[in-house]
Formats: sequence, C-alpha cells, structure tokens
Amino acid sequence: MAAWRVPRQIFSLSSGLLLLAACADAQQIRFYSEFERFDPWGDPVGYDRDLYPREIISPSIARNGHLSLRVLVTAPAGTNYFLYAASNPPGLLKLTLYRERFVPCGVSYCPDWLTEQPSPSFGAIPESLHELKGQTTRSYLMDLYAQPGTPPGRVRVEAQLKTGTWSVAPLEVRVVEARVPWIPVDVARNAALVNGPSSAVALWQLERYLAGLGPQIPGEVLRLSDIIQRNAAEDMLLAGRNSVSAEMSMLAWAPLRWRKVGAEWYLKVRDRLHK
Repeated sequence: MAAWRVPRQIFSLSSGLLLLAACADAQQIRFYSEFERFDPWGDPVGYDRDLYPREIISPSIARNGHLSLRVLVTAPAGTNYFLYAASNPPGLLKLTLYRERFVPCGVSYCPDWLTEQPSPSFGAIPESLHELKGQTTRSYLMDLYAQPGTPPGRVRVEAQLKTGTWSVAPLEVRVVEARVPWIPVDVARNAALVNGPSSAVALWQLERYLAGLGPQIPGEVLRLSDIIQRNAAEDMLLAGRNSVSAEMSMLAWAPLRWRKVGAEWYLKVRDRLHK
C-alpha cells in the first residue's frame, strides 16, 4: 500500500500557521486594576494576591476624576515590541501612559517608580540584561482623566501590543454623572511603603474621611502609591458630597473582617461612589 504523503506546500503552510498561533499565545497584553501588582515573571505580588480579582471590562470614571489601570505585557525573552494606547472617540479622555520600574519588595519585586512614556512606546523583554533574570513581564500604568464637562457615556479604550503580530486589550470606560468637586485639598508627601498592600494608601484616605479629616494629595506623581493616593482623595471628595459615612464605615472594615478579600476590596467603595 502506498504511503499517504502531505504535499510540501500544505505542510509548510500548516507549520507556519502553527508557529504563528504559538507566537500569538506567547505574547499577551491585559488590563488589571491599579491595586493588582505583578512581578517581572508575571506572578501576582503576595501583598496584593486576590482570590477573585476583578475582570476589567467596563470600569467607570467620574468627571473631573481619574481612572488608573495596569497594563501587563507578557512575552518570551528576546521579544521587542511597540505599545500603543488610544481612546475612541479621541479627545474625550486625557490618556497618560507610564512605565513602572520594578524595585525589591519582600521576597520578590514590585512595580513602583513611574516614567511617562510616549504612545507608541518601544519596549523589550527583558528590559535589562543585568537585572531580573528570566523576566517575561513588563508593567505599565494607563492613567485616564475626564474633564469636568465630559458628557456621560461610553468611551472605547485600547492597549495594543505590536510584535510580529498584533495583540489588543479593549475595554469600555463608562463616564458617569458623578463629578469630583473643586475643593481645596491639603498637599502631603506620600509615606506609603512598597512592602505592603497596594490598597493601604486608599485605606488611609478612607480612615481620614471617617475621622472627619479631609483627603490629602501627593505634591507630584512619581510612584504608583502617588496615583493611588490621588485617586482615593478624589473618591473621598465624592463621598463628602454624597454623605455616605455610614455605608463607608462598613466598607472600611472589609479588609479586617475578611482577611482573604484581597487588595481589590477598595473597588467596592469606588463602585458605591460612582452610582
């Protein structure tokens, strides 16, 4: 019986498609909340590990307020890429992209210091041949701002990764009716430590609010904790306008009552304020 043979052209095409599919699976770009940190190898930082991390599909943003999202790029060593960030329709949201620099924290590394990046931004994995051996993941922060007069509605936002192929992380940002009021706020240096939950700064702002104290904002944005402190300050300004002290007090106990609730417990506070 004659052996069945695959034509060389078909075999070459099939091999090429399989290789392309493998490359596409190897490179990924994903959105996470500002409270979910990942190390250079793509693992959740122990301080922020969440049993049920929130899937970021349609986050909300208050007018005159910010929404900050982590953009995680994962690819094999030796990968060069371009990272794009854009919104549609353009101009409704101000978009700033930051690279997060990893620093030692606990027994691993955490994203911390921020460097503003253009879009498109060139990147490589590993980011340094002398540090972070075996690195497969780089971390960015996408910071969105809605002007006070932005009409409520939906805006499509995308993070796009360009290597040999395209990978796209889309989401739909909901601009809500809530507007962060213009109220003078004290400026204070952010004393947050990198060795601890990323939500610690937000909890500090919430505790100040419950104690009858005003929020405090950082003088400038240099670190991830500065972003979280600023965003939580805006949340507390909304809380003061809406007078939701009783419910906020209950939410403040969440990280104490449920030890395994994870760093994203604070998103429930924000959900309440954006209603």
